[in-house]
Amino acid sequence: MRLSAMRVNDGGWEQGSDASKYARQDSDDRSNGNYEATVALTPEARAAAYHVRYRVYIIEQHKAYPEADHERSWLTDKLDANAAIIIASGTEGPCGTVRANFADFKNVKETYEEQFELDRFQHVPNRAIAICSRLAVVRKYRATPVSRILFREIYRYGIGRGTRLTFQSCTPSLRPLFFRYGFREYLSPFLDPVVGPLHRMLLVLDDLLYLAKLRSPFLSIAEQLGVTSVKRPWLDEMFEAHEGRDQLA
Repeated sequence: MRLSAMRVNDGGWEQGSDASKYARQDSDDRSNGNYEATVALTPEARAAAYHVRYRVYIIEQHKAYPEADHERSWLTDKLDANAAIIIASGTEGPCGTVRANFADFKNVKETYEEQFELDRFQHVPNRAIAICSRLAVVRKYRATPVSRILFREIYRYGIGRGTRLTFQSCTPSLRPLFFRYGFREYLSPFLDPVVGPLHRMLLVLDDLLYLAKLRSPFLSIAEQLGVTSVKRPWLDEMFEAHEGRDQLA
């Protein structure tokens, strides 16, 4: 399946990367040693995130994103205007980033509606739906805590905003990493013309029973923040139906 929506998908690590080494890094802190993740609130901080993306997607991975700004060495697009952007920094400066957009913004809903089949979730308030993208960690930092603190900070931000469902697309090599945190597939992969095949993943932020079952690194944050566990049988049925189709394929 090929989609015509604006390409905002993630290949923030190389296809051959060993995702398991990131998934094993479990800590409760938004900082770790020499690394810290924060929300990019200033133009300078957001520009640093755009530069990290450019370094990873364009320089390291040679992806042909048409929106790349080669003069400023930035990778940015129209969705950044109302996105929450997390930037991770170390002693040598910014080294990782991820962003979240929210479906209560019209342009976000329109951009992702087809890719994630958001009409399946019409009874969930748009404000409670997030889409994560532009995950990027500079190559030399991929065996450090950077990826972990990015994940945990974006989860913390989502809970604070009232997010209940977070969507994410990822390359096949990164699927085990997202599974480790509690994401599940609910649709078959689709073909992105720049990145290639991508898996469509969904995290239910307040399904604490499932997070506990997986021993997800998000569970301790949810408990710290006093998140109340919610079970949604219709979502369980959706995941189970997909797993059944996947096993028959």
